[in-house]
Amino acid sequence: MSKLLIPVDFSENARVAADYAAQIVQHTDDEITLFHSFTSHVNKFANAKHLVDPTEEEAHAKMQSLVAELLQKYPSIKISTLFANGILSESLEKQEIKDSYQTVIMGTKGATGLESVLIGSNTYDVIKESRIPVLAVPKNAIKLKKDNIALLTNFKPGELEVLKQAIPLYGKNFHLQLIHINKNELDINILDDKLKKWIEQIVVETGIEDISYIVKSPSYFAGSRENIANGIHTIIRDEDIDVILITKSRKTFFQNIFTENIVKHMAFEIEVPNFFGRVE
Repeated sequence: MSKLLIPVDFSENARVAADYAAQIVQHTDDEITLFHSFTSHVNKFANAKHLVDPTEEEAHAKMQSLVAELLQKYPSIKISTLFANGILSESLEKQEIKDSYQTVIMGTKGATGLESVLIGSNTYDVIKESRIPVLAVPKNAIKLKKDNIALLTNFKPGELEVLKQAIPLYGKNFHLQLIHINKNELDINILDDKLKKWIEQIVVETGIEDISYIVKSPSYFAGSRENIANGIHTIIRDEDIDVILITKSRKTFFQNIFTENIVKHMAFEIEVPNFFGRVE
């Protein structure tokens, strides 16, 4: 049994993420851990250990209420809670988090401006620093949908690893849509051959067989790197994508094609759940 870490600040966005995670574990028999960070301890109470943060009792009460709410709706799931001091993005760098948890599932504000629901912790910082995969869930994802999952691909081994990281959450019974940006303007026949071989490898290594692909030339994005992320969002809408898988590494699809700002732009304009896998 694996554990999923769900950061909560008791906002509606965090509740959506917790509910989304609960829907996942109904099918996986995993456990969710609701995590709350007392970031105010860092500044106000660090040098006054005899003082107690007045918000701490309130947070514990809200946590009990959230647990009860989830168990009433999903009585078969397993839930634990965790409280800590400090900023989440720093906590996720720790080895014990990597050893104990499979994935971070966190709520976001979606396309209206993806500021983290966690005080003192920026969503992009969490995605960038986490040593385990991060699933960012927009506030409109109130129902778990996993029929059509997309993988941004440039034929890198790490992308296959990210797909494998997502399988424990979503299973294998979905249509996999490969999205490739033909930045080198390869001849379509050569590219088709590469994609067919890549699909054969995916089938062998994951057992997923329902796979198709979509290829876009950089000209589709009006010749601007800044428009690439917006173009990908258009593909997500046009193809009715439920979840998109993104590889996070120094040698990844994004870092080969985009600047760091474009990676951030993708993170800050989430319209469907974005799974940011981690490869070394």
